[in-house]
This record gives sequence, structure tokens and C-alpha cells, in this order.
Amino acid sequence: MHNDRPRTLPEAIGDYAAADMARFHMPGHKGQGLMGPLGAALSPWDVTEISGTDDLHAPEGAILATEQAYAEAYGARHSFLLVGGSTTGILAMLLSIGKNKRVLLARDCHKSAIAGVALAGHDCDFVYPSTAKNAPFCGVITPEAVEAALSRRRADAVFITSPNYYGACADVAAIAAVCRRYGALLLCDQAHGAHFPFVPELAAYAASAADLWCVSAHKTLRAMTQTAVLHASPSCPIPDAHIRKMLALIETSSPSYPLMLSLDWALSQAKSGEWERHAERMHALRRQFLNQPPEGVSLLEKGNTFAALDFTRLMFLVNGRGISGAAAQEALVSAGVVPEMADLASVVCISSPADPDIWYERLFAAFAALPSGNGKFSYLPPVAVEKTPVLRVRDALLAPSEAVPLEDCAGRISAQAAGAYPPGVATLFPGERIAEADVQRMLAFREAGLSLFGVSDGRTACVKTENAV
Repeated sequence: MHNDRPRTLPEAIGDYAAADMARFHMPGHKGQGLMGPLGAALSPWDVTEISGTDDLHAPEGAILATEQAYAEAYGARHSFLLVGGSTTGILAMLLSIGKNKRVLLARDCHKSAIAGVALAGHDCDFVYPSTAKNAPFCGVITPEAVEAALSRRRADAVFITSPNYYGACADVAAIAAVCRRYGALLLCDQAHGAHFPFVPELAAYAASAADLWCVSAHKTLRAMTQTAVLHASPSCPIPDAHIRKMLALIETSSPSYPLMLSLDWALSQAKSGEWERHAERMHALRRQFLNQPPEGVSLLEKGNTFAALDFTRLMFLVNGRGISGAAAQEALVSAGVVPEMADLASVVCISSPADPDIWYERLFAAFAALPSGNGKFSYLPPVAVEKTPVLRVRDALLAPSEAVPLEDCAGRISAQAAGAYPPGVATLFPGERIAEADVQRMLAFREAGLSLFGVSDGRTACVKTENAV
């Protein structure tokens, strides 16, 4: 019987890898000799756009089939495979809405959103996350905050992040309803929530109510680094062809087939039920930890400053032990445990179904053995005070600038995004006048041993002159 089913991406590339063809095309390793023994199994699968392998920027066969499978799994009208991480998806979202638009931008956005705003020339207003007093981490954007901001000044689009690096989720559906009332598109950076559709307790907090949203498959699914997916909802008014055109502007014309193959593999594994089993395991592990927590260490649970918590992500508060999160991370690494990130007061660990059970035994033992200290550490939100920008983001980034020591930049206008990484939220935002409180935050992050972005040799870029103010 004739089968009209299109070949899958693994089938298409697998057939070519097995055909022993004379490869007079890219890449230069020609399917052999890639990275010595490390690449022996991978190299035959690393191909380019030739007959039968499809084209990421104009897919008609195997790549299109994988995109359609993602769309079905995520409830999207169409899904676009990305080989440049969610950064590519964020840039494409902000470019797809047009140029010189007014965007209500969540001030806890990833630094890549700042780049997208600058590339498109958008004018920004800001909405700030709601954080309870003395909360141990940055909160999330609420529907009430979006409503208040849009009632003051209309916007063409609203850009939010959910979940954040700590696993806190915004009520995306309620925010989408607010946006519809005010005629604004909703764009969502859901980089850290690629697994949500496959976890029943988290599925309601997937960003499918947004017009456009992106997920980083490599963060939690079984996909290689740099893999992500951009989704367009069924109600999104932006045509798929226009989104594809924007992606072609910013994404490589020679995409990695191993990356795309890993996206196909990751989806098949996520749909296998492994996340449901992993969710049960995480509930059991949380109970185990909460029953016998190490002295001075606690585990973040559901709070009233966010709509939901990604319970598969483990945020350990360690400041009760008198040490900083950065110091705890250093001790954990010495014990053979490498967390995702640390801030002044906590350590964040990302879990997935790929984790062996023995890793959790090592993790809990490492926390129990953490050193004690007498330091006073508390969480500092990336943003010190709410401010009105002095310059548009694009103008500030492209203006003549000079490198200024952090200690001396209060009162200057920032010419680049700078902050702690992870999570990549800008404390110094291009176009904002730097406050002394911002400087003190940056210095506190550096003193605690956190990695900084936008800072080189202790200096950050400030607008050279203020003639445009």
C-alpha cells in the first residue's frame, strides 16, 4: 500500500547517512573525521540543505513535519524550529510586530529582549514584577500591573517572561485577556518552560494564550544546546510567512542538522510520558527534603506572589546558613554537584527526566555538608528603583559611549545592558539614568562572586554625551 506520510527528519537524514554518498558539499568534514572519536557517530548526520534534507527557512518536507508535530503538542497554529536558542525567538517576536512600535516591556526581561527592542526601534514603557517585601526572589508580572500600565498608555504589544529563572509563573492567560481588551499583542519568553505541556500540573501555565511565545528545548528537554522553538497561536494576526521572513533575517543560513534532529528526538521523548513520571519523582524528592532539611537550608514552595511554581525546579535558600548562594555553589561544585545558578541568597537546580536517581542522593548530601558562616545575605532584586527612560533603547545603544568604572557611573545614562548572569536581567538598562542604588547592587553582585554581563575590567558603557537629552 502506498504511504503518503512525509518522511520524518531522522528518517531523511538517516537514509542519507547510510547511503555512503560522495559528499561534494558542506560541511568540510564530509561526514567523517569530525572531532576524532567524539564525532564518529555524529558526523554522518551533520549535513546541509541538499535534495531530501529540506530547508529550515522554507521547509516543505521533514523539517516541516517536525514543526507541525511541535505545533500539535504545544497547541500552536505553527511552530518554528530554532538553532540559535530562545534569543532567536525573542528577536523574531519583537521584529515580527513591525518597527517603531510601542511595547510594554517587563522590566525583568532577558537581555535578548533589549536587543530585539533596539533592532526594531521600538519605544518602551515598563511594567515591573510584583515582589512581596523580603521575598527570596524576583516576582512575576501580574494581570493587574499590565492593566494599570495599559490604562495609562496604550501599547502595540506586551512582552513578559514566564516562568522566570526561579520557576515562578505568571498568569499568562489572564494577562492575555487584558491585552486583548486593550488591543495589544502578547509576546511571552517561556524559555524555561519547554516541558510545561507534558506535566499535567503545569500545562495550564504554558504560554499558549500568548500570540507568540518561545521555549528553549535545551533547558529542560532532551535537546542539544542552542535548540529552541518559536510558537504562533491560532489567534495570532501575524502571518507565518512574515514570521519566517523575520527569522531568516537573524538566523544562520546554514543551520545545524544535528541540532534539528535533537529537537525531533526531544519531542518524541517528551511525549512518551517521561515528564509525568519525573513529576511524581520530584514530588517525592521534595517531601523527602522537607521532612529532613539541612540546618539553615530551605526549599522554595508555592507562594502568593506568583500564579504557580514549577516544582521540577529546585530553589534552595542557603542564607540561613550564613553563607551566600555563590559560596554555596562553590562548595557544591567541590562535592561533585553543579547547579544552574546562584544569587546572593540561593542556589537554583534544574531537574529533568534524564537525571539518574543517584544524583539526588549526592545533591542532598552536598547540601547537608555545606559550610556555615556568619554572613548576612538577602536577595537583591536586579532592579533597584522604578525609573523613566531618558533615551530610547536603540538611541542609547548606538550613541557614542565610554567605559566608566562601576563605582563612578551613578548619574550617567547607561549605553548597554548590564547585570548578573544568570539570570540575565538588566540592572543597568540602556537609556536609563543610573542610580546610586543600581551601582550598589552591581557592586554587591560582584563582591558576592556572581558573574556579571555588560561589565569588562570593572567598567560599563555609558553615553558619552547627553546632548540628545
